Amino acid sequence: MENNVSVEAPKILTAKQRSFIFDNLRGLAIWCIPISHFTRVGGEFIHGSLGGIVYITINVFVMQLFMFLSGFFSKKVDRARESAFKTFMLPYLLFTLVFYIFRYCYFGHANLDFLKPPFALWFLFAVFFYRYYLKDLVKIKHLLAISIGIYLITGLLPVDTDYFALGRTVSYFPFFLMGYYCTSEKLKSLQCLKKWQCVPLLAILIGISYALAYYVKVPVAFYLLKTTAADLGMAWYMDIIMRAAVLVLAVAWTILLLNIMPDKKNYLTYIGMNTMPIYIFHLFIRYIIKDYGFPCPNWTIYYLWLFGLASLCAIVFSSPPIAKIYDKTLDKLYDGWLKLKKKMMYEETV
Repeated sequence: MENNVSVEAPKILTAKQRSFIFDNLRGLAIWCIPISHFTRVGGEFIHGSLGGIVYITINVFVMQLFMFLSGFFSKKVDRARESAFKTFMLPYLLFTLVFYIFRYCYFGHANLDFLKPPFALWFLFAVFFYRYYLKDLVKIKHLLAISIGIYLITGLLPVDTDYFALGRTVSYFPFFLMGYYCTSEKLKSLQCLKKWQCVPLLAILIGISYALAYYVKVPVAFYLLKTTAADLGMAWYMDIIMRAAVLVLAVAWTILLLNIMPDKKNYLTYIGMNTMPIYIFHLFIRYIIKDYGFPCPNWTIYYLWLFGLASLCAIVFSSPPIAKIYDKTLDKLYDGWLKLKKKMMYEETV
């Protein structure tokens, strides 16, 4: 979800040849994130409703898509390792502390534990792990198949999935690897659907979300791929079946979006180039919404609030002033860390 992913793009994506489809995909995905979060905490969430359809639809593909794109642009494994700390671990450490202070001031109590990524910050921790160790992990034969096998049984493992965001870190790894192993040639082969094929595929996927919302009474927390079947009160076989279903749905949505997303520069492109500030800063709004909810004189007003505020977050937090503040803050912290590291290394040699 880092900004300016074109820095790590494959050679075919030069400045002259740059494809805006990746920025547009990221722009769409990051717009969906606050919609998903606000839908769940807005105060009127019902499993079998429009909100349920929206929430399930987003959560069967959006983080998987981010992981796929992150993996796709991690083919230079040395570069991926070098940039992992600055791009992911440093903001993780910073905002874990910031959100602890915010929760303490806002709620009057909070816990600080860097080993348990709070809420959405798990993404930063997970991608740091993927990128830093990718150079070593790809030496394992049949890594993608192994990761999918582990993904399918992760919900059965008797472990505390909160530590190191273990549940999500393991569950989203196959999608990162799919992106890593996906060559530009394979990507082009996936972009083979005609418009008349995309329309029924879209209808089928939305129909599946409708069925999952109204007829498949799986706890919505399952779609976060965060915890175990036992914690959710699910049968072990149902957890495996649903994980397989989410895997298929995520792949289908990714293929569909690769075929319908425009390759031209538009407003989604702009948002897609500044995803991290949106991802981080909308979480402050999420805490407030969870506490107060949205006004609900009727469902129309409720959903206007929900989608309107989510869209406003995407617009405001991707704006040049906010993006510049975010980037400069991280740059200064990173420069300070480098100076401290050099000083410590010098003192060790003296």
